[in-house]
Amino acid sequence: MSQTIERQYISPNCVLSLQGFSDDNSNELTPVMSVLTQAKCQIVNDGTILSGGLTFMQNLMTAVSGYSQELLSGLTHKVELKEETDYISLRKLPEKNRHLLTWQEKKEDTANQLEIELSTIQLFDLLDTIDQLYSDQYTLPQLEDTVKPLSSRHRQGEISIVEQSTPITLGLTGLALATIVLFLIPNPTTVKDPNEEPKPTPNNIEVIPPVNNQE
Repeated sequence: MSQTIERQYISPNCVLSLQGFSDDNSNELTPVMSVLTQAKCQIVNDGTILSGGLTFMQNLMTAVSGYSQELLSGLTHKVELKEETDYISLRKLPEKNRHLLTWQEKKEDTANQLEIELSTIQLFDLLDTIDQLYSDQYTLPQLEDTVKPLSSRHRQGEISIVEQSTPITLGLTGLALATIVLFLIPNPTTVKDPNEEPKPTPNNIEVIPPVNNQE
């Protein structure tokens, strides 16, 4: 029986732990984890732990990267998950300037779900841990095609300031940095026309009271 392999990816606000084994009998110094038995994802200082198998990991990567690209582009597009079990979705909480991550055992099963509110920093760290896994050639190489760049058909119309300087093949870490910068940009106020001449401001205007003509 293959020896159990454990891998852990850590950022300041997120810990991603994987357990599995290799189906390759070669005696390599660093074995490749090709079979996943359990994955756990926890946001630091939050008691909720999300866990599951390969489907969970694929859905987490797809949902988080897709949501972040949506934030970056400013355009809504449907994130397509391969499986409807271990269903994961994210949405904005604009009134709190936060993000709600929801896990459901099945897509339509709202009775059995877990929710985690994320700050933009926590979302960045979640992306960072996923990027660490994605970049690890010795862990689940079948996940290579899970994360895809934003399709060109979702990049039409208005383009955000950050996106104009961001290539479509942006990596997850770069995507996270661009996303957090996007959230730090203040909402624009009234834009003044640079060609408009300033209106003179009247100074020391003497107000003359009206004269009442009495017969």
